[in-house]
Amino acid sequence: MKNKKKSISWKTVFNAVVFCFCIGMMSYFCFSPDGLVALLNSTKQINILWLVLAIAAHLLNIFLDAVLVHLFLKSSSPEIRLKHSIKASMTGQFFCAVTPGASGGQPMQIITLNNYGIDPGKATSALVQKFLVWQFTLTGYSIAVIILRFGFFAQRMSPVLWVASIIGFAAQIVVIFVLLLISFSPKLTSRLLRWICKLGNKIKVVKNPDKTFEAVEKQLGYFHESNKEFFKRKGFLAINYLLTIVQMTAIYSVPYFVYRALSPDNAQISASVVDIVCAQAFVNMVSSLVPLPGASGAAELSFAGFFGGIFDKETMNSAIFIWRTITYYGTIIVSAPFSGLKKAKKNISDSSGLLESTVEQITEGELKVNEQEVQSGD
Repeated sequence: MKNKKKSISWKTVFNAVVFCFCIGMMSYFCFSPDGLVALLNSTKQINILWLVLAIAAHLLNIFLDAVLVHLFLKSSSPEIRLKHSIKASMTGQFFCAVTPGASGGQPMQIITLNNYGIDPGKATSALVQKFLVWQFTLTGYSIAVIILRFGFFAQRMSPVLWVASIIGFAAQIVVIFVLLLISFSPKLTSRLLRWICKLGNKIKVVKNPDKTFEAVEKQLGYFHESNKEFFKRKGFLAINYLLTIVQMTAIYSVPYFVYRALSPDNAQISASVVDIVCAQAFVNMVSSLVPLPGASGAAELSFAGFFGGIFDKETMNSAIFIWRTITYYGTIIVSAPFSGLKKAKKNISDSSGLLESTVEQITEGELKVNEQEVQSGD
């Protein structure tokens, strides 16, 4: 018998290319003439205390994400246990980091929660509500940044960064519009959903558009009812918005601590914490447009663009390396042990059918995960 040759899927090639690209970039920022190794070999010293604060700020972000996931899940599923919410939060962090456009986070969270007996419809509703709060906060943060520090960045932004920033902000507004549409207009949402299912069928993403439409529409009905109750709880809503603002500020403050870590003790500080937090908000706004895992390439380039007038030439590559290691690779390292890696590999390799299969299984109540494939985390 002739051995059949196994073909390598384009997804495997894509993942390999992205992985090599990330390794190449980090190697450049580490070993280039102005990189981290050169900085360590020079007479300049790195303030370890400020580096510890940078790591602590990012760990605070991860901690608050777990708290918010638990609060939203607890509101619809009182039986949820804290360790299961932590597991779901970490799973989301990991798959958002390793999948294009952070597309694998919520589907894997739903699978994880179902493994703990949480109704997939309730889990989906809670996670979408959390995303609503995050997106509204993000847009509000971006507007505040533009108002507070428009002049500061207008002098430093190249034409490319101007265009990217405008597109990034416009994309946030579109997302807000879509979220409002989904939240408060069931009829328009139903029409839009049917069109998306038909489009997905034409481009070979959705196999059965009618069945997928019925599945998602049923879950949207539950979400609309849950959403009405959610917006009635003003105190609960205020707490979640406040925690999300703190979480976002923690994320955006990491470059400030890196900046102080790389600044000599007797150096004059040329940028305030507000300036750097605002710059990082612009970085996130621009890099989010690139649908690669971790916005690889775009994150580093936009950081160099917006922080060009803050970090000097000798420390820029080191700053990018340290910031990226803490906020991106650090997230992967911290969340990986909680993520159910065996099942993760299977889903990443066949991500084109993940959304449709998850939706169908959610509706049918048959979303069962083999315990041998997904680590329970208990």
